[in-house]
Amino acid sequence: MKKKMLIINDLLVGGGVEKLCYDFIMRWHTTYDITFLICAETKEKHFYSIFPRDVHFETLHWYRHFRFDKVMKPIYGALVKFTREITYKKLNQQKFDVLLAMKEGKVMELVGKKLDAGVKLAWVHTDYKAYYYTHYIFGNAQNELKCMKKFDRLVCVSQQIETSIKEVIGDPGNLTVCYNPISREEVMEKASEEITDVDTKKDTVKFVTVGRLNYQKGYGLLLEACHMLDKDGLDYEVWLVGGKEPDDQEALHLEMSQKRLKTDRVKFLGKKENPYPYMKHADWFVSSSLFEGYSLVSQEAAILGLPVLATDCSGVKELLGENDEYGIVTEISVWGIYHGMKRVIENKELQAHYKQQIIQRSNIIGADHRFQEIEKLFN
Repeated sequence: MKKKMLIINDLLVGGGVEKLCYDFIMRWHTTYDITFLICAETKEKHFYSIFPRDVHFETLHWYRHFRFDKVMKPIYGALVKFTREITYKKLNQQKFDVLLAMKEGKVMELVGKKLDAGVKLAWVHTDYKAYYYTHYIFGNAQNELKCMKKFDRLVCVSQQIETSIKEVIGDPGNLTVCYNPISREEVMEKASEEITDVDTKKDTVKFVTVGRLNYQKGYGLLLEACHMLDKDGLDYEVWLVGGKEPDDQEALHLEMSQKRLKTDRVKFLGKKENPYPYMKHADWFVSSSLFEGYSLVSQEAAILGLPVLATDCSGVKELLGENDEYGIVTEISVWGIYHGMKRVIENKELQAHYKQQIIQRSNIIGADHRFQEIEKLFN
């Protein structure tokens, strides 16, 4: 009989964490009886079909509906609370051998309070020194530290994240660093698909960036930097691959910014099921993020031999080196991004140099040995 595994995340689709959930399920569904608990319904039902048929799904409901209706809000809230408690009880009765809480914050809090298993692991993807958003969830560092101690291991996706937890929250005594597994074969295979919505043969410096239209990704800074490049009369193009967030607020803000700045060289390509061909045909991968854990897509760019120019977020120097050995690290500002992009546009020989360097660096990235490090935590 298979052992039972419960994987919990707030979303089914989205960014790097959701991709990690998928990779975990694909790795372990033949050896574990897996249940995937999602804390919010997705309108894109077809995403359920990408998972193997032997995976079970459970959903928790958040207080989304009637939140502005004074009459219905308490009724709906009571109903949601009741249905959640039934789900918690149902899951605990299954006596899972392994439980993976895939995010800090609300997901970690939920597991700490309501769910149990033989081995409980939680993932932390956020640099607490750069973005301490979990304070409003737990109220203070002491409460969060107490919750963290309820897990057998707290998995940090970069060394910098482990340091940030110790400095901001304290040391729960169960921290470990495990880099996220990435399938080189999958990335390379998917990158070979054809694309027709951009001119891949255009004789200009082509940048690509991949990520949801979210404040975290710093696309507002990127647009401002591109406006400065336009004023310098430089020849380049940016392919921005990423879908809107559910509330569309950041997408609207970026649309207004693009109109104001007239940055027509930035092409908003929308959400793509497969971003890798765009990365394959670009000259540089650019990351303008305000904060990260350890960017999956930057590592995927490395696998494809795509030179990386990235703002100095958590994990970036673990990939690119402390002194730009394997890529270019800029400060997190309009000026930093502008200066970095201008430098590579005006010095095209840098592309060949950093392409060779990032190919060399990509040898540290893989799936099997990273999966094995994680499996040691619960086997």
